[in-house]
Amino acid sequence: MSTQTTPNGVKLPVYMDNHATTPVDPRVLEEMLPISRSCSATPPAVTTHFGWAAEEATEVARERIAKLVGATTKEIIFTSGATESDKPCN
Repeated sequence: MSTQTTPNGVKLPVYMDNHATTPVDPRVLEEMLPISRSCSATPPAVTTHFGWAAEEATEVARERIAKLVGATTKEIIFTSGATESDKPCN
């Protein structure tokens, strides 16, 4: 077993291969609900107000996750699923 310390609330091991059946942590749901209710665009739609809001929310999430896991924001990559995630980074 690792002696590495983890942030409060993080329980090891962290299983990250649930795909569509991943149960949503209540804290994550609480953070996502306001965005889900107010933003109907995706971050690539950056030519509209809605796209800018989605992009900003994504970057805030990326920064928070990076800080939580001790990574840089460039190391946090959001994908649409397992197949995309399995591809090597170039």
